[in-house]
Amino acid sequence: MWTDISVRIFSLPDLSLITKEQLGGEIIPRSVLLCDFEGISYLLCALGDGHLLNFMLNTSTGELTDRKKVSLGTQPITLRTFSSKNTTHVFAASDRPTVIYSSNKKILYSNVNLKEVNHMCPFNSAAFPDSLAIAKEGELTIGTIDNIQKLHIRSIPLGEHARRICHQEQSRTFAICSLKYNPASGEDSEMHFVRLLDDQTFEFISMSMVAS
Repeated sequence: MWTDISVRIFSLPDLSLITKEQLGGEIIPRSVLLCDFEGISYLLCALGDGHLLNFMLNTSTGELTDRKKVSLGTQPITLRTFSSKNTTHVFAASDRPTVIYSSNKKILYSNVNLKEVNHMCPFNSAAFPDSLAIAKEGELTIGTIDNIQKLHIRSIPLGEHARRICHQEQSRTFAICSLKYNPASGEDSEMHFVRLLDDQTFEFISMSMVAS
C-alpha cells in the first residue's frame, strides 16, 4: 500500500485481511512477491530506493517474522520468479540486477553482469531452453543464468593497505582496518583508518581516522 507504506496479506477468495505490516520510512513500495525457497515461504517487498525487505511467512496464520532489509541498488526494484535447475529463484530488476535464491535455508544474493534492467520474464523455446528474456532501455536480451553458486571475485580499490576485515550480518556491512603511509616533512608517517562498507554494493558508508 502506497498510502501508509505497508504490506498487507489477504485470504482468498473473500479477500479478508489477515496481516498488515508497517514498512516504516517514507519510501513507497514498488513490488511485492510471495515465494518458496527450500520449502520455506517468504514475502519479498521491494522499495523505490533499491532496498529489499524480506519476511518469513507462516502460511497458516499469515504471520510475518524474521524481518530483514538489504540494499540491492539505488533505483526501484521489480521482482519476478523463474526456475533454474528445477529450483525457484527471484530476479530483482533494477540498476544493479540481482538473483535471489536460497542455500542451506539462507537467502543469498548474486549480482548479474548487466546494468539498468527494467523487466525480466522466463523464456523457454526449442532454440532457447530454460532462458530469460531481459528488457533494458532500447535493448532486449535472451540469455541464461550460469551456475549461481560459483565463486565471484570483485576487487574494491582502497588505495591503502588492508590489515583486518570483519562482517556483521545484522547490519550487512564490512568493517575494514587499513593503513596508509604518508610522507610528511621528509619522514614517513602512518595514517590508520576504519572504514564501513555495504556488503552488497561495497560502497563506503563511513570512515574514521585512528590516531597512531
